[in-house]
Amino acid sequence: MASMMLQNERGIEEVRLSDLSRDLLKVADRIQAEMPSVPFDAIRPEAMARVEAAEQAVDTLARDLSQGQGELIEWHGALTAYESAWFQVIESLGARNN
Repeated sequence: MASMMLQNERGIEEVRLSDLSRDLLKVADRIQAEMPSVPFDAIRPEAMARVEAAEQAVDTLARDLSQGQGELIEWHGALTAYESAWFQVIESLGARNN
């Protein structure tokens, strides 16, 4: 299993790529749980631009981490920002399931 050494809140730690993927999948699952009720044609372009920017940040950090650069706290922050961007879009449409 591929792993790398990364800085986190507690110091340097060995992290498996599969753990990072699992973090992303958890976020994607929470977002997906809300998506059936989202009318995509109602999403304003500026709202989608925020989601796409957050997604790009996740992609960039994933590449950095896979090369042993970056920090886990940044990864978790990027995932939180991505999830938040989606939930803001969903809430703005009044489509949250919970």
